[in-house]
Amino acid sequence: MKPVIGITGNRLVKGVDVFYGHRVTYTQQRYVDAIQKVGGFPIALPIDNPSAAEQAISLVDGLLLTGGQDITPQLYLEEPSQEIGAYFPPRDSYEIALVRAALDAKKPIFAICRGMQLVNVALGGTLYQDISQVGTKALQHLQQVDEQLGSHTIDIEPTSELAKYHSNKKLVNSLHHQFIKKIAPSFKVTARTMDGMIEAVEGDNIASWYLGVQWHPELMYQTDSESERLFQALVDESKKFMVK
Repeated sequence: MKPVIGITGNRLVKGVDVFYGHRVTYTQQRYVDAIQKVGGFPIALPIDNPSAAEQAISLVDGLLLTGGQDITPQLYLEEPSQEIGAYFPPRDSYEIALVRAALDAKKPIFAICRGMQLVNVALGGTLYQDISQVGTKALQHLQQVDEQLGSHTIDIEPTSELAKYHSNKKLVNSLHHQFIKKIAPSFKVTARTMDGMIEAVEGDNIASWYLGVQWHPELMYQTDSESERLFQALVDESKKFMVK
C-alpha cells in the first residue's frame, strides 16, 4: 500500500474547444508525476463546499497544495489593486478549509507557490498583491528563462527542515508576482531571495509537518534530485498516517 496524497485541483471555468466547451477540473500533471515517482498514490481533490473538507482529509494521508490563481484579497482584509491577477474565491475558501482540517488531523502539508501564500493567509498572514507594492528594487520573480531551470538564488536557514533536503544556497525557478508580506503567527521564515522576499516557510507552533515553498519543484525534480527530495519528504511523513 502507498500513502495517499491529496493534490488540490483547479477548475477551468471557461470552456475551450479541446473540451467541447465543457468546464474541466484538473491538476497539473507534474504534481502527479512527482508524487508517483517517490512512492505516493496521488488523488486530485476537486473544488468543493468547505463543509466537505474534513471528509476529503479523512481520505488522504498527506496534502499537496498547488499553484494557480492569486489569492482573494478580502481574505487578508484588502480590496483588489489594479495589479492583482485573476482570483477564484470558491477555490480559496475550500482550500482554507482543507488546510484547517489537515492541521486538526495533524496530517502533513506541502504547499507550493500559491499554496504557500494560501496557507499563510488561512492562518492570519497577509500578502503583497503584486511585486510593484514591495517598494524595493526587486529581482525578476516571473522568470523569462525555461521554467525547468533555476533563475535566482535563495538563502536557506541551515537549521531548518528545508536544509535537510537542499543546500544552503539554492538556485530555484520563479513564476509568481504575489509575495508573503506578514508571516502568520504559526510559521517561521526559512529561506529568502537576495532581495529579501520570503521563499520558504515552516511550521513553528503547529502539530503538523508543514513546508511551504515559493518556487515550483514539480517543474525541476526530473533534473534536480534536491527538488525530488521535497516530494519524498511529504510521502515519508504521510506514511505515518496510513491505516495499519
